[in-house]
Amino acid sequence: MSIRRVVAASLLLVVSAFSVYAQDGAGTVFGDSDQPGTRLHNNIIAKVDAGIRPSEATIEAIQSALTESDTTLDGESKSAVAFDVAIATSFYDEMINANSLIEVTKVLVESNPDKAVHVITLGSVLYPDFAQEVFDGAALTGVMSPEDILVAVLQAGVDPTTVSDATAAGPGAGPGAGTVPLGAGIGAGGTGGGDTTASNN
Repeated sequence: MSIRRVVAASLLLVVSAFSVYAQDGAGTVFGDSDQPGTRLHNNIIAKVDAGIRPSEATIEAIQSALTESDTTLDGESKSAVAFDVAIATSFYDEMINANSLIEVTKVLVESNPDKAVHVITLGSVLYPDFAQEVFDGAALTGVMSPEDILVAVLQAGVDPTTVSDATAAGPGAGPGAGTVPLGAGIGAGGTGGGDTTASNN
């Protein structure tokens, strides 16, 4: 009988350790608890952990979050999600896989260029403290100019001091971005209308 107790105790320890590990892993979704998007993401993960398929969990969690009594989302984020539930569903399908706001924004803007402004608005409203990542993801696509992306982010109600278009010429820009071409402004081959050769004076 003592062997059975040892085996039972060992099994209980293994199950307990796995449970603690799973709880720690569940806390690794993008963002923090102040972000409506993180709270919704956590609800989806809880449904997946309960055995619901990820795509169904996303739909169920979004439908629940859009009810009047649910406090997962605030008014602005409920409106943004409700405006285009299909895009919101795609957003979280991607978020479950990538867990990266930059990557999700990039993928959705590239695959829905006609809805780029809504994707930017959705990401900015769901993760207002991480709007710079929304900006950067959209800028990587080249679908919109950095100025237009910044306007879309700011129109979503983001604090203007938390986002900048300074990184727009970063990873998504090709070689020579921000470089003035030789002769620009001084010659016929440049923009100034004169000789492009350097002066010997």
